[in-house]
Amino acid sequence: MPFLEINDLEKVYKDFTLSASLSVEEGEMLCIIGPSGSGKSTLLSLIAGLESPDGGTIVLDGTDITSKRIQERGIGMVFQDFTLFPSMNVQKNIEFGMKAPKGERKKTTEALLSLVGLEGYGKRSVTSLSGGEAQRVQLARALAAEPRVLLLDEPLSALDAPLRKSIRSAIRAIHDTLGITMLYVTHDREEAFAISDSILIMNGGKCVAKGSAEELYRHPKDLFTAFFTGEGTAIPATLVYEGMDGMLFFRPEDAILSEEPVDPEMYPVHIVLGGAEILSAEFTGSGYMLGIDYQGYPLLVHSATKPRRRTVSVMILRESALNIS
Repeated sequence: MPFLEINDLEKVYKDFTLSASLSVEEGEMLCIIGPSGSGKSTLLSLIAGLESPDGGTIVLDGTDITSKRIQERGIGMVFQDFTLFPSMNVQKNIEFGMKAPKGERKKTTEALLSLVGLEGYGKRSVTSLSGGEAQRVQLARALAAEPRVLLLDEPLSALDAPLRKSIRSAIRAIHDTLGITMLYVTHDREEAFAISDSILIMNGGKCVAKGSAEELYRHPKDLFTAFFTGEGTAIPATLVYEGMDGMLFFRPEDAILSEEPVDPEMYPVHIVLGGAEILSAEFTGSGYMLGIDYQGYPLLVHSATKPRRRTVSVMILRESALNIS
């Protein structure tokens, strides 16, 4: 039985309906991604008990918690906005809601500060903290309540890029140390790929795909998932295979560029798109991302070097081109 099971959970608003089912294993780090307004934060709010569903159930370790009060759920939450109490120092903020006995709270606070990389910060005013430090204190405070599941709603969105990378690594390290189940909402695909055990993709209030980052990137089941997990190209399958329905999808790195004419009969394991025209070449650091036109269809191809010719052939391994309806 899954540790956390969401069954037909529904929340109806005037112009939006969330309808979600998913399961999460104990100790899993699940990242939730999707377009703005897809229902990511709403899902967390329902799990936490901040909102009440219009239907469905939330089951945690075999217990239905759908109607339980927030304090009875065993759920912790870290928000994107800093919600620390400015009148309390760091230690008092962490102790707020702590389950440890009074005599052990100072020791527990010190252990949590060490866990989040803020040793010796207990007496500091929270108003003196940087954004990254404040978010670490929020994380320590959420963990102090000893939740069985920790929900994180875009916790790093207010931080700059270098700091986000540092703290996301710290969050993953905390997950691995404690073995706690985490659901982590982010708008940053790279962030989700970097720290997740698995990824849930949401769109239009529904859960459309779940799997490891590699599974979703390499073997997407639909075009929405394909394009949401990375750059790629989709062309009608009939351009390559007579009578085949759907679209052929491939990633830029799965294509090979030839500046010389290519005889398709010499490369039977490849799809050869000859007479393609380069429209743009953007340097990415690791090479060039080429925008190419083939019979009116745009292609994205990665090349280690900048092509000298405008007219080229594009070759894709047949096994790398996914037929997606």
